[in-house]
Amino acid sequence: MPPSKWEIDNGMEDWDWFTRLKWAMRTDFTPDQEQISRGLSDQHYMVRTAWAGRMDYTPTPEQIERGLTDRNWYVRERWALREDFTPTPEQVERGLTDKNPRVRFAWTERENLKITPKQFERGLTDKHALVRHGFASYRYEVTPTRKQVERGLTDTSWAVRSDWAERKDFTPTPQQVERGLTDEHWAVRKAWACREDFTPTPQQVERGLTDKNWRVRWAWARRKGINPTPEQMERGLNDKKREVREAFALRANWWLLPEHVWEKLLKNEEDSEVRSTLERKLTESKKDGALEAWKTVPRPDGLPGEWF
Repeated sequence: MPPSKWEIDNGMEDWDWFTRLKWAMRTDFTPDQEQISRGLSDQHYMVRTAWAGRMDYTPTPEQIERGLTDRNWYVRERWALREDFTPTPEQVERGLTDKNPRVRFAWTERENLKITPKQFERGLTDKHALVRHGFASYRYEVTPTRKQVERGLTDTSWAVRSDWAERKDFTPTPQQVERGLTDEHWAVRKAWACREDFTPTPQQVERGLTDKNWRVRWAWARRKGINPTPEQMERGLNDKKREVREAFALRANWWLLPEHVWEKLLKNEEDSEVRSTLERKLTESKKDGALEAWKTVPRPDGLPGEWF
């Protein structure tokens, strides 16, 4: 049974801020305008933050402006994350230049705004990696320049370098590809392994399939457009990580390795799901390969085309 108005009002006026916070977080009642206004102007920032996070009311322009200029950054951050109002250009600019990096980052996550090239450049050079991460990861309405791309790919933060490796609005140079594939952090190497807009060399493929981090090996095993050698396939199916073995099992081809090798791999596989996948792919590839070979047999009547 939902609380009465008297209970709600008493709870919201309690002397203990934690009690008021618990009422702000309750979802079993719909607040009226007076309760909303009281909650958004509460003396404690945690209560104001909780009310800013409630989505069962439509804030007025005055409440939005007051929240976006609140003295506490928690409150400003929570208002920046609300998507039920369209901010003015002045509010966007103020948010993107907020003194707290968490607030600036929150503004980069908004969907219903468009930033200018000037704001984009400023964000990409922000002194806090969190803000640079937000711009590199979420803001695509501005096409980056070659200088911005290069700066992002060599950022001091591995998270930012990884974000830039995942962007699809630029074509990397061979030098950028090689540098990314040999980055010191596994997340960056994995992000580059997942890019499909470059053709890796055999050396890059081999290096990726033998990377010290299993997530990178997994990404390369799942990559389209590469054909692992028999040695790489056998090694991958013997990998110590189940995820890598499963990725290689999905690429299994009966005709790639001798029958006794497949039998040994199946016998040694301890994971039932990986073994089942390997058996299924081997059966499919064996059947498909036999069919392709059969299609090459000449027709007995000497005429062109398939005869079966």
